[in-house]
Amino acid sequence: MAETSIHRKSSGNRPNRTDKTNPSLPPPLSPRDLISALPDAVIDRIFSFLPLQDVVKTSVLSKRWRPTWTTATDLVFDGEIVARLRSTLDFSSLVDSVLIQCASPTVKRFHITSFEYEKAHRLKFDLWLRFAEGHRVEDLSLRLLLTSETPTLYILPRSLYCWSWLVRLEVWVYCFSLGRTIRLPCLKILVIAISRLSDDILEGIFRGCPVLESLELWGCWGVKNIMIDSTSVKELVLCNLCDSNIQKIWAPHLLLLRISGDWQPHAMLRLSDVSSLVEAKLDFSIRVLTDLPSDEMMCSHMLKETFQKLCGVTTITIGAWCFQVQARYFFTIL
Repeated sequence: MAETSIHRKSSGNRPNRTDKTNPSLPPPLSPRDLISALPDAVIDRIFSFLPLQDVVKTSVLSKRWRPTWTTATDLVFDGEIVARLRSTLDFSSLVDSVLIQCASPTVKRFHITSFEYEKAHRLKFDLWLRFAEGHRVEDLSLRLLLTSETPTLYILPRSLYCWSWLVRLEVWVYCFSLGRTIRLPCLKILVIAISRLSDDILEGIFRGCPVLESLELWGCWGVKNIMIDSTSVKELVLCNLCDSNIQKIWAPHLLLLRISGDWQPHAMLRLSDVSSLVEAKLDFSIRVLTDLPSDEMMCSHMLKETFQKLCGVTTITIGAWCFQVQARYFFTIL
């Protein structure tokens, strides 16, 4: 009798695996329900990591997602990707189509990359920048491509110099017009590449950008002296200034200096005052046109003076060319 009692007790407590009404199990959810249940904030976050072309394609995954891409706050157009996709629309037509359908009141990022700019595109480009202005873009990147040996530089509209909400600006193949007052109170990062500048333009930038933290100049020309009296600018990057004639850098509040790429022959770059530097990277090379010892000696003297100015810097990174020139000069004097 005892064995029978025990057997009945265990049988009564055994769960019924065929009982589909077990309240302890959650109801099954289909993948379709999971996608539809995503909140708008999560969808927007996912879209921010995808190329715009892929964002548009996601509209076929869910009916609810079809109009969602039109509210994307990151609009990044890459001409190389569009060319690989072999779209029926050319690059400029694709940009126009997306901007017309954009329903977001504000756009955080607006990037135009690898666009072959010609003079005939000026009016279209003006309209794109008017869109960026109307949507208060915070991160603006405009990378144009050179289409000939005598490229046409796009002159930035005067309204761009007064965008009070702009935080990051990157421009390639542009011309900053003289005599324009620059007032960019929120700009922190500025990247200028393959553009014509001057000492006066740089001075106006530093004066009109009170919170600017980082300045990068890539392949620019027209500047002779970089004078940074701003206390907010902490990083200066100079790259591929083979057509430049920069002679002096005066930046007593600068913390990070990076000089790289090719520089023009007989470059006489001098660090005047960089007393606050904590990190410097010298990874540039000067294309010496002759094999005369005097030319190499001149480069060695310039590097020697540069290293003397950096004697108190905590971290210094030296590239191959700088190291070789200094090494040859050291063994020569021995």
